[in-house]
Amino acid sequence: MKLLFAAVGAAALVAGVAVVLHGPAKAGEGLVVERDVPRLEGSTIVFSTAYRDRAAISFSKAERAKFNPIVRVVGTVAFNPTYVAAVGTRLRGTVRRTYKFEGDRVNAGEALGEIESAELGEAQATIAQAQATLDAAQTHARREQELLEKGLTTAREAEIANAELATHRASLQSAQQRVRSFGGDGAFGMFVLRTPIAGHVVEARLAPAQSVDSNVVGYKVADLDHLWVELSVFERDLGSVHVDDDVTVSPIAAPDQHIAGRVAHVGEVIDPATRSTSVRVSVDHPKYHLRVGQSVQATITSQASEREAVLVPTSAIIYVDGKATVFVADADTRARAVQVRLGATDGTRSEVVEGVQAGQLVAKSGVFALKSELFR
Repeated sequence: MKLLFAAVGAAALVAGVAVVLHGPAKAGEGLVVERDVPRLEGSTIVFSTAYRDRAAISFSKAERAKFNPIVRVVGTVAFNPTYVAAVGTRLRGTVRRTYKFEGDRVNAGEALGEIESAELGEAQATIAQAQATLDAAQTHARREQELLEKGLTTAREAEIANAELATHRASLQSAQQRVRSFGGDGAFGMFVLRTPIAGHVVEARLAPAQSVDSNVVGYKVADLDHLWVELSVFERDLGSVHVDDDVTVSPIAAPDQHIAGRVAHVGEVIDPATRSTSVRVSVDHPKYHLRVGQSVQATITSQASEREAVLVPTSAIIYVDGKATVFVADADTRARAVQVRLGATDGTRSEVVEGVQAGQLVAKSGVFALKSELFR
């Protein structure tokens, strides 16, 4: 019985509080609490000024103005072939010694390794033989000339001696050229691999005592002060990309780093599968270290595509069911979702090709709050 009286007393207390907070209700009426939330009227979202302020919803005019489009794409860092040297073995032999390894800095003409080659030794021996034969031919030609002056031989004998001299001189030059083509500037039978450019050793494929053929690329040297960034740009953006356009490159892993480059080439062929083409960006003396194969974000700023367009803040664009949408204001507290077709962007503003006209008000903030009302 005591529990029953306690429950009745608590209910009476709550009822009393309700009366204090809300006042007496008329007979037959329940207590109604109004919620300040938006509501849909057809395709229009209606909200109060208090909700607008609470959700930080604000509007700005779509305007027709001039702008320079930018194109943002992801790319990959690559070698610039102009500044890459593949140093090959040129002949058969055995690696005797290696001087440089991957990551080493080298100067032009510096030795990378040595190959001992019987083939080179034979070519160098041919030079010695050709030189000895030439010396004998010179002596013979000089003697014939002296005898001719004394009338002790015929002019024909002197001519034959001179012809033989010219032949042997040519043979010596040929042997010397063959040795030079082998790179034989070291000890007898020893070929020294030298880099023709300064840079870094990015590949080293030789080891001492290794047998090699004449077509082995022993070292790859690259000047990393000159690199390419290879991009794939969609067909719809190609009108905004031109040779010599400025490009800002940022590594995906370090987006706060900004490296300057320029468009060096725009592809002539569209890939039918991806509807894109290759765009090559040259980066010289990058401020930050880039690695070949690294993924980067590239922003191309067009210098030759300034045009007029209907522009809205990029923050006004939201995607509903995968389609670009903006909220157009019908009044200060009314907005409706409008699908739009977008064009280019300059980073802060986006071009609207279809769906919004200049002068219309579009929501530039609070768009996520408005979008949530479409799915309530």
